[in-house]
Amino acid sequence: MRLIHLTGKRFEYLSADSIYISNLAEQFSKYLADGYLLIIGSKSPEQFKNINLINSRLSSYGNGWLHFWLPYIYYFFWLPYFILTQKIKNTKTIFFSSDSNLLLILIFWKKIFRLKFKICSDWHMLYNNMKDSFIPRNSDYLISTSEKLKDIIIKKSGINSNKINVVYGGVDAKSYNAKAKSRQELGIPENKKLVGYVGLFKTMGMEKGIKTMIAALPYLPSDIAMVFVGAKPGQSVEYQDYAKEIDVANRCIFIDMQPVEIIPSYEKATDVLVIPYPNKPHFRDWGFPMKVYEYMMSQRPIVYSNLDIIREVLADCAWPFKPDDPKSLADKINYVLSKENKAEIDNKVKMANKEAKGFSWERKSDRILGVLDNT
Repeated sequence: MRLIHLTGKRFEYLSADSIYISNLAEQFSKYLADGYLLIIGSKSPEQFKNINLINSRLSSYGNGWLHFWLPYIYYFFWLPYFILTQKIKNTKTIFFSSDSNLLLILIFWKKIFRLKFKICSDWHMLYNNMKDSFIPRNSDYLISTSEKLKDIIIKKSGINSNKINVVYGGVDAKSYNAKAKSRQELGIPENKKLVGYVGLFKTMGMEKGIKTMIAALPYLPSDIAMVFVGAKPGQSVEYQDYAKEIDVANRCIFIDMQPVEIIPSYEKATDVLVIPYPNKPHFRDWGFPMKVYEYMMSQRPIVYSNLDIIREVLADCAWPFKPDDPKSLADKINYVLSKENKAEIDNKVKMANKEAKGFSWERKSDRILGVLDNT
């Protein structure tokens, strides 16, 4: 098998998808060696040093339409050249991509030249347009991040359920074995019970439930504070203003995005970790948060928004609250911080940590390759 991992991603800054692609690429390369090729938009010199790749060296043009569409314009003309010059004609070559526009380009040229290479579409979201049916029908394999998303794709596209596989996971388990930095070293309060959120503050411009967390503070004892880690520059202002409006600003700590290697320290420095996603289509139906696996590794109690997609993994090892309901969230935080419930809490925390070890990047890549190799 030859696996060609196709993305137009420019690896200019840290994001969930750049972490996802980088970690999968590292594992695919270990398993397949020269049988793996990563094609990317651009990278910095220190990235992907030991991985077989083609760097398209695409420039950035601000945040306008040219910045977005340039990779697709480039790949539309470059891909047929690459496919034909590399003589990619047989079923032993598989293109793997989570980029819907690149998948459309691949399908187009495959049909035009009547080629036999295979396509694996890696699904993380829906588009609510023709892509949701056209791409699945023209993919040889599909990978989904959840059963919830799998079911919706099947309903929209009418494909056979055997064609799509759910592959959970995506965490660097080894990074949680290192000694964590103390609260003092991180510059966060040592004399407070800390409820934490670690991750981007918004996804595609959508609020991720941080305001629900802030709104829960009036229902919590005064010795409880909240720490939010992962703001882009200037992004905290909106939340600071909201905290001031409801008179809890002195109990909120906002921290900008941090290097990947220090994230486990922030998670372990908390007393409780929260996944506060709102009950909206993106978060309810397909936006599975990678932080689920990180939180599970941190050995801290997890309180999560009771959405089907998150419950798939956390049902037996964390505590759900009613989405968008600050009082429900506060009640669950109080519950997991109560000394009376310590035995239950400790048991579920251990269970989460044990289960998380099965969700490493190594396991995830192994399962994906198993699907491609055995189907």
